[in-house]
Amino acid sequence: MEITYDTITGVKQTSKFLEFLADHRETIRREIFEYLKDPSKLNENELPLKEHYEMLYDYPSRGGKYVRPGLLLLTTLACNGKIADALKTAAAMELSEDWILIHDDFQDKSLQRRGKASLPQIYGDELAVNAGDALHIIMWRIMLDNSKHHTPELTYKLFLEMNNFLNITCEGQFLELIYVKNRQHITAEQYFEVIDRKTCWYTTIGPMRLGALHAAARAETLDGLVKFGLPLGRAFQIHDDWLNIYSTKTGKELGGDILEGKRTLLLIHLLDECTKEEKAVVEEIYALSREEKTNNMVNEVIGLMNKYDCRGWTRKQVENYAGEAKSKLAEIPDLTSEGRNIFEDVVELIVNREL
Repeated sequence: MEITYDTITGVKQTSKFLEFLADHRETIRREIFEYLKDPSKLNENELPLKEHYEMLYDYPSRGGKYVRPGLLLLTTLACNGKIADALKTAAAMELSEDWILIHDDFQDKSLQRRGKASLPQIYGDELAVNAGDALHIIMWRIMLDNSKHHTPELTYKLFLEMNNFLNITCEGQFLELIYVKNRQHITAEQYFEVIDRKTCWYTTIGPMRLGALHAAARAETLDGLVKFGLPLGRAFQIHDDWLNIYSTKTGKELGGDILEGKRTLLLIHLLDECTKEEKAVVEEIYALSREEKTNNMVNEVIGLMNKYDCRGWTRKQVENYAGEAKSKLAEIPDLTSEGRNIFEDVVELIVNREL
């Protein structure tokens, strides 16, 4: 089956990774819904909980891109493992994104998610966060059910690996929230402290290491995945920040990062390049709460970003990290040639999506 980038991202060329995702996406999805109670099939005693189970169904039903579970299964394959052995962990990985997004949407006061109103906007903060908590609990149940097919030792390793990188993810989220809450402008070094924790470990390093553990990969391979996943995750997040300002295809609010006051590399570059007077204007806008900002203010910041070519400068950073990721990929031992080829395609897909 041939799938092209333009089916999802608008880039017209064949994608091996999207083909791989298409082959396994529905299997992962079915595994997830094995653990979710269908709100249309509740018995009479469960009917008071109908709205609760509708919320649990909501984000998984909208469907994400499945990049993280896809990377997990790809790494299992690339390390000579069996994809079927890693399906539960892949399902847990995808479900982790759903509960984290619900909490993110509450924390960031996001209006949209995957092209629709966010769960807090539909049901209110309290019920939405509770639904996120429930999905979080289900995620750990799926991880525990690895014990039905794997040794207690492997189940524990997988459990511990996910626990480790989710803790690191929370550290990154803390730093980002503190910077926004304190209206604090940050350096590029501080920005990377955030995204290395929040994005690199959660989106690239963590899923790949989980996949490698399913294939009993050597320590050298696991270490190589960290070195590869770090620049890959940086490229992913910097490009994601870029898309938030310049792409209308993501299903998110255009300029949402400005409304939320997020400190991105685009903003850091702008403040480094603009005049004192312009810097004062930007700082005044970023000192306002989301509710106080207007579309005109967002457009004013974007206009300044365009004036100082934040768009082109940031794309160069993405391309630089993509090049570093390809270099580190070549150094990972024990990968199959097929797996390595698909990983090369992953790099291209991540830095060119939605263009």
